[in-house]
Formats: sequence, C-alpha cells, structure tokens
Amino acid sequence: MLDFYQKRKLRSVMNSRWTQGILGLIAFVVLYSAFERFTMADIMYDRRVLVEQEAATLEAQKEALESRVQYLRDDRGIEAEMRRQFDIALPGEEVIVILEEEEGAETIVEPIEQQVEDGGWWPWWF
Repeated sequence: MLDFYQKRKLRSVMNSRWTQGILGLIAFVVLYSAFERFTMADIMYDRRVLVEQEAATLEAQKEALESRVQYLRDDRGIEAEMRRQFDIALPGEEVIVILEEEEGAETIVEPIEQQVEDGGWWPWWF
C-alpha cells in the first residue's frame, strides 16, 4: 500500500503547476542557450571565412614582395631599378626615345594670326 501512496504523491508533485512552470522555465533557458550558441557559431563561421580570405590575400602579397626582394637582391635588378627611378646611364650609353604616330590622328599646324595693336579708341578691357 505504501508504494501506491508514494506513486500518487509523486504524480501530484509532477502534475502541480509549480513543477511544470519550473520545468518549462528550465526548458526555455536551455532552448535559448542553444539558439544563442547556434547564432554565435554562424557569426564565427562568417568571420572565419573573411579571415581566411584576408589571409589568402596577405599570403599573395607576401609572395609578391618576396619575389620583388629576390629581384632587387640581384645586380641586374638593382641596376634596372636605378635606371627606372633615377634615369641613370652607363658611360657611353645613349637614350633613344621612339615615338609612334597614332593612327587616324592628323596633326594640323595652323599659323598664329598676329593682331595689330591699334592703340586707338579701344578701351583697355578689350
């Protein structure tokens, strides 16, 4: 008989409004925490993608700079850079500039007309 009364008491405790309210509140807190965790994981995934793209860009810049440094360590690279920046030529070298005419562009040189200054009745602002 004792077993029957204990089950009835357990049922009455579990079916009470207070117990159901507390269990509902615990379930809400757990669901809210899971939702926040999911939202944070989604944000972190987006950030990770952006950081990986940034890292790939920086890696490409690093490789470009390393190749540039390697080029400038060579004597030929140093000479080419000096020629480019400072217009330096070795003794006996001459600089030749080749200009190509543009197709369809006709250059017409028109003579400048000389104006005769009268010094007459024209006001100074003309």
